[in-house]
Amino acid sequence: MQGMRKPGGRQPDFLQAHVDAPGGALTMTRLAEAANYKAYRGANLRYGILADRIGRAMGLETPGIDLLVELIRPERVSNREWILVLKPAFAAAMRRVGWVE
Repeated sequence: MQGMRKPGGRQPDFLQAHVDAPGGALTMTRLAEAANYKAYRGANLRYGILADRIGRAMGLETPGIDLLVELIRPERVSNREWILVLKPAFAAAMRRVGWVE
């Protein structure tokens, strides 16, 4: 991430919310709400684009959002939405380069 431009628009809002969440765990709906998107799709799209950008900078051919988060299926918890758990290394890297506080 060093040398990459800082995410713009509403991305910093949902990234900060994800870092601040207990255990780094939020649903895409909650991330979207933190960034004032109308629905989860906006945050989903932007998080996916960010994962692709970071992954390609690392030399990966087909990076996905699982590069940045662990995905927990709804059946394993009492929530019908997937839960995204921020990977500690990604959270630390965002702090190191100044993308989040």
